[in-house]
Amino acid sequence: MGGTKETPNKITNTVKERLENLIDGLVSSLDINDLNPNQRIKLLQIALQYTLPRLQATVVKNETKDLPSAFKKI
Repeated sequence: MGGTKETPNKITNTVKERLENLIDGLVSSLDINDLNPNQRIKLLQIALQYTLPRLQATVVKNETKDLPSAFKKI
């Protein structure tokens, strides 16, 4: 039968909380000065995936059927 949309999934919330604690502990234990430049760059790449929103592609359509004839391509 399943739960309703408004009811949070207890297992999912528990797993998320444990993963957040694990990641927080791991990040806190890292010493950036011990990493070589390649490792620093890789760490930055991974961290940015989870901190910056992803850009979506924009599709531009070339539709001229509703434009006045002066604006249509010749």
